[in-house]
Amino acid sequence: MYFSQLLLNIIQKFNGERSAMASFYLLKGKKSGQTIQDVTYFNLHRFFSIYPKLTQEEYKQQLFKLQQNNWIEEEDSLLRISHKGLKQLTGYTEPLFNGWELRGNEKLFWSRLELVVQTLSYFNKNETRFIPNQKDYSVHQFVKDYLRGRDYKSSTFQKDFKSQLEHLLQIAELQEIHRILLVYRMSGYHISGLTWEQLALECGESIIDMKLQFVEALHIVLDNINQESHPDLIGLTKEIFVHSPLTQSALKTEQLLKEGYSIQDIAALRSLKANTIEDHLIEIAAADRSLSLTSFILNDQIKKVLEFSNKHQTKKLRLIRENIPELSYFQIRLALAKGEKENG
Repeated sequence: MYFSQLLLNIIQKFNGERSAMASFYLLKGKKSGQTIQDVTYFNLHRFFSIYPKLTQEEYKQQLFKLQQNNWIEEEDSLLRISHKGLKQLTGYTEPLFNGWELRGNEKLFWSRLELVVQTLSYFNKNETRFIPNQKDYSVHQFVKDYLRGRDYKSSTFQKDFKSQLEHLLQIAELQEIHRILLVYRMSGYHISGLTWEQLALECGESIIDMKLQFVEALHIVLDNINQESHPDLIGLTKEIFVHSPLTQSALKTEQLLKEGYSIQDIAALRSLKANTIEDHLIEIAAADRSLSLTSFILNDQIKKVLEFSNKHQTKKLRLIRENIPELSYFQIRLALAKGEKENG
């Protein structure tokens, strides 16, 4: 039911203005201009890239279930939540994802944490040889460097690390299911973490519900780790958060814009289409960078677009342009991106 409500929540936020695949691309974290725009237009930052390994088959099975229950409706290829679907969100609490800043990196944090816990549990039993629960060589190297920088063989460090981990598990934002998942997925001395199948059976929920709630648990944990309360755990968060939301390609475009190049010039220099560069500009505006937009659209024009959008509760470009024909589609997209960032 967790994934069902999550998907209904996202579809509701799209307000009947996007196709069925829009939610799929959002959850996968597709770095296309359209998906990045959708994140900004509909304030969906928390959901971006929370399930990169979601398959179309899994997604379509879920959509079929929603349709079978008459919780969603499709018209002219656009998906909308039904009145019956809205009832499923009664009392629904917004999940505490931080997809925009984590982009799937919570899994890397977990790999590091799990290997550290496993290592410390074996050293605590005076055993130095064991089969690591993580196969990734880069994780092995990170954990080795992390432990070498600390007195990891001492009982003091091990007790402190355990105490900080226990403190983290008690934060108010975590629900009981989150704690169960974090604890039971962990491996230790001669103990393997439970599989998703075992957890689903234990909790009476689907595997996909388990996986998504585990991601939410990791996001909550990462948002609460701090130097004061978790001085040892914070070292495991190195390079986990994405400091710039822009794609590498958009960053290159941003630099050229700051150097005074036009959209056409940048397209020629980078052998890209002009509309690709325009997509980059939407990314930049959505991130609220310091770049001035007055050479593309005036503040009064941005205000006009936002007033119409808010009054009619729409992000449909065609409808907005029909009523503000003096602006191009690109200018309207830019206004929506810039405006939503400032209002959000």
